Amino acid sequence: MTTADPLQLLETDALTGLRGLPDASVQVALTSPPFYLLRRYGTTATWPDGWEGELGHESHPNEFVRHLLDCFDQVWRVLKDDGCLWVNLADTYNNRQGKKGTTNAPDGSNGRFAAGGKGYAESLRQQPEFFKHYIPTIGHKSEIGVPFRFHLAMTDSEFRRFVGAAPGPQWICRRTIVWAKSLVNLETQQARGNAMPEPTLDRPSRNYEFLFLFSKRPDYRFDRKAIDIPARSSIRRGDRANCGSVWQTDYQVLADSDATPDGLWQINPEASPYRHLAMWPRSLVRQMLLPTTRPGDTILDPFAGSGTSGQVAIELGLNAVLIEPSAMARDALSDRLDGLNMALPL
Repeated sequence: MTTADPLQLLETDALTGLRGLPDASVQVALTSPPFYLLRRYGTTATWPDGWEGELGHESHPNEFVRHLLDCFDQVWRVLKDDGCLWVNLADTYNNRQGKKGTTNAPDGSNGRFAAGGKGYAESLRQQPEFFKHYIPTIGHKSEIGVPFRFHLAMTDSEFRRFVGAAPGPQWICRRTIVWAKSLVNLETQQARGNAMPEPTLDRPSRNYEFLFLFSKRPDYRFDRKAIDIPARSSIRRGDRANCGSVWQTDYQVLADSDATPDGLWQINPEASPYRHLAMWPRSLVRQMLLPTTRPGDTILDPFAGSGTSGQVAIELGLNAVLIEPSAMARDALSDRLDGLNMALPL
């Protein structure tokens, strides 16, 4: 990558792309890997343990975590010593049968439509992947605990060995942040935000995801003042009533005594015009990059999707290396760069 090309897109799988990057070449890595059993992107890779398939569709979550470690071991190598890594993950439910009758039937049917028919195809299209895969060692309807398994495997060498990974880097988790897509004031029953509604009635809705902040060493670059907010004591009320699973009595981003955003960030999702590509809100990416980079630094996103991280990086005067095998991602990036009067390097 040259100064003439501040954005580099590697159209390959994450592990292959990472292996080709030089040591200590990026200041910050930030990414949202495919969530376990959530959706298919049509990409496959061969992994160091010999498994061949699409990341996020392993038979057990520990195998998924092991493959994530394969990728983030390479991120460790590519990251500068004072750099940091942001990882966005959410959990998945273990379901023996989906609400529309989807099962792992040997004949390929889903319990409601015969295999191959139009109704069958439409039913499957609407179903998250976790409705089609059941893990017998985990209870029916239980959260699988993927983010927690990942956190432990990244930071605890014993748990890393437990998931079957070879010895590797030991990351330091500096903060676990809750990205709340909506918040509710229980006193007024007013909500703020626009999390995706869910039809389930036997548990609180899923309106948050995790952001893990990792570093290679205890001392790393983080400028708290870059995301300082004015201290406030007033309560802001929302505009609709919809209790979610984040329960608190005010709507402010939680702040410590220095008025720095702490462990709960309420940032509304942004709608994606790109089918199958989940989008980070640009304000979320800025919140990650502002305290951890200087102008001219290089950032890395090994699961770049539609390229929000690259767009925000360019807007902040940074260089970006994005890895994404999907052709749809190239089209999305081209659209984003058009708005910045830039062209995607060939």
